[in-house]
Amino acid sequence: MKPLNQAASLLLWAALYAFSGYASHQLNGPFAAAGYIWLPAGVTMAAFMLTPTRRWLPVSLAFFAAQMALGWVEGRDAFRMVLFSADEIGSAALAVALVRMTHFSLEGVAFVRGLLLAGLFSSVVGAVIGAGWFTFFLDVPFWRTARVWAVADLVGVLIVTPVFAGWSRFRAMRSGGQDRADFLFGLAAFIALVLTTFVVFDGRTSAQLPLGIAYALTYFPLFFAAMVTLLWGGRGGSMAVAFLAVFVLLNTGQGEGPFAETAIHRGHSLLEAQIYLAVAALLTLLISTLRTSREQLHEQSARRQNDVTLALAASGQLVYCLDPHSGRLRWSGDTRRTLGIAEAGLADLDAVLAHVHPDDRGKVRRRWLAESDGDARADLRFRLLLPAGATRTVVDMSGPLLDGDESVALIAGAWRLEPGQAESTGTERDAA
Repeated sequence: MKPLNQAASLLLWAALYAFSGYASHQLNGPFAAAGYIWLPAGVTMAAFMLTPTRRWLPVSLAFFAAQMALGWVEGRDAFRMVLFSADEIGSAALAVALVRMTHFSLEGVAFVRGLLLAGLFSSVVGAVIGAGWFTFFLDVPFWRTARVWAVADLVGVLIVTPVFAGWSRFRAMRSGGQDRADFLFGLAAFIALVLTTFVVFDGRTSAQLPLGIAYALTYFPLFFAAMVTLLWGGRGGSMAVAFLAVFVLLNTGQGEGPFAETAIHRGHSLLEAQIYLAVAALLTLLISTLRTSREQLHEQSARRQNDVTLALAASGQLVYCLDPHSGRLRWSGDTRRTLGIAEAGLADLDAVLAHVHPDDRGKVRRRWLAESDGDARADLRFRLLLPAGATRTVVDMSGPLLDGDESVALIAGAWRLEPGQAESTGTERDAA
């Protein structure tokens, strides 16, 4: 079954390459050296990032076959297609190989850094080799060809690769999932993205607007793409940019929208659209990275807090921080499980003292509120009144944290319950 899956994967990559290449040529229209749009660059980059290095050779051969088939369908020179395939596929493979030598991951800051480095390297290397060949053999201007070639490859990587990278990590969840409010607001943002993109870039609609207003309105799709990324994450953001790219490139290639109206000729309009889409892709990538980093920090913090709570509960301890000015306490640990008292019942100094044995309240109060020079002090044993009239001996291990002016800023400490059964109070014994 594994060889069959690998063969299906190769066929899928080749089909995606051929389809995106054919779509790119249709959007570009007639061109001599380099087209302004080349989406297969993103497919190639994604394949090498997602495929183990040992399987790069069959993947490269699949892309080579797809490129040759595409050239045959469009009646292009076979020798030129061989050189073009070696240039594009080789530069992408070399770029990913170099990036994998660093700390590379498919998520977070490492992915954005790796994607940008690999995209810049492969686009520049591919453009220099390709434009150099055209200049040497066909006397085509080098810098103009290299510039168009590099931008087309880089934007193709920024638009297409995050879609595959994001959805390759998709796992259906049995329960839970995204918050309902975030999903609905994200859906509303995506609908707004569709509507504003249609209004700005559709020829029949944008023609009714002054050119300056239509050009200024191009910021609205960027805003809603950012909102989708914030609410739906990287996968939603990549799909939003993919939709935006298809609509913008298709309409601009047809001579519609603000970029087509402001450009001198078709090539410049596609170049402007490419730069616009590059900004959109980078914006969503950065937002997705920040969102992912924040979620990872929250997850790590929650995991550590849970570990601390479990450890405290298992050892019969509680940790607290007391603000001596307001009398408020923050607890770490399960107070209900350890003491049988909800945390809300120990939220301030007066509430805690109400649970302390009357004979010990004075020394507990003095320990917490007395002036201190910050020196270590001995542990304090006192009795705590538990529910049902029982008492338990508690050891308080605490000390003050001083502020810059040597005043007490915070009192931090821990409670440890002495081993043994809870004792009944005298009132409970008398009633028995």
